[in-house]
Amino acid sequence: MSNPESLIPEHEVTLRWAETDSSHPALDVLVRLIALTDDAYDAGDLSPYLMEPGPDGSWTWTSKLPADLRTAYQLCPVRDRPLRGQTPDEDRWLQVLATGVPDPTAPEGLPPGTLWGNPGPASILELPAALPQPWVARRPDVPPGELSRVELGDSVIHVWTPAMDQPLAQLPLVISFDGGSWIRIGITATFANLVADRAVPPFVAVLIESINGSVERGPTRIQSLTHPDQFVDFVLAELLPYLRASYPVSSDPSRTVLVGQSLGGLAAAQVAAVAPDKIGWVIGQSAALWWPGDESGGLPGAAVIAAYEKAGPRRPRFFLEVGSQEGDLLTENHRFRDVLQASGHAVSFREYRGGHDLACWRGGLADGIIAALQ
Repeated sequence: MSNPESLIPEHEVTLRWAETDSSHPALDVLVRLIALTDDAYDAGDLSPYLMEPGPDGSWTWTSKLPADLRTAYQLCPVRDRPLRGQTPDEDRWLQVLATGVPDPTAPEGLPPGTLWGNPGPASILELPAALPQPWVARRPDVPPGELSRVELGDSVIHVWTPAMDQPLAQLPLVISFDGGSWIRIGITATFANLVADRAVPPFVAVLIESINGSVERGPTRIQSLTHPDQFVDFVLAELLPYLRASYPVSSDPSRTVLVGQSLGGLAAAQVAAVAPDKIGWVIGQSAALWWPGDESGGLPGAAVIAAYEKAGPRRPRFFLEVGSQEGDLLTENHRFRDVLQASGHAVSFREYRGGHDLACWRGGLADGIIAALQ
């Protein structure tokens, strides 16, 4: 497993950007690395991530970074007033993030809508020692399977089934919150590759796009993933009965996996705490266990952790991962791991070099599915 605290060699990285608007040239260009630049903003010093100007509108940034880093990134040309020597307030910081564009020379990227603070596409920086992601890329020789959109009242899910030559029954079931983001990055290619390589047996995957009309960002998402009367009731009373009546999936809890990232990880852990007889595995990626809750019934992360301090007769198993640059979230995930281990739950835990980032989670999801379904 990756250990970001161990001695890791550094890797020199150089990024370049060329001015695209000579009539309104950039006064500064910020390299926004999800894993690092956001931390630098919180610390009050963005200078290590400002590019240096060159002739003819060219800009260059060179830095030594941990060789096991993976991060999404954008280049943010700032045209209104310089950033150098300034500490932007929150409004200006959001304005800077909104200018971000992908690196035109980067070989890999994420589609629009996958970065906080910017609706556009992003690039991915992967250094040589980053955790491998062998199942991410779509392969033309692998049958893609079938993805179907289903409406369950005001909720929307997408069900992926593998392409197989023979009828299948009693398949493992993998359910993930925040399904819209996963669909945009093409996660079904990962599912198909895992099955084609026989890394796992054939399985059915369910991507939850919305719960009771929620949208991908904003208050309704927060409401749907922090209020148990919404997400617990939906998964247990609506989703599982529908799936087991409509698809050849197993009812064995040890073959039923619930996945969540950020607030989705919080929700997944809570569902498994409430119903260990139905959910046998949790894959939690950067689970938002720092979440303070709210006065309207929102579930605090501390309450989820406390639910596991005493193990019942059934004990869900866990694959947890968290980024080295995730601050309080990192601390709380370490605490959750310790509680799980102390109460006798089986838990696989790793800390990757990176941040709160789909560029990291897409590989981690594959590794988590392998851990659960093998």
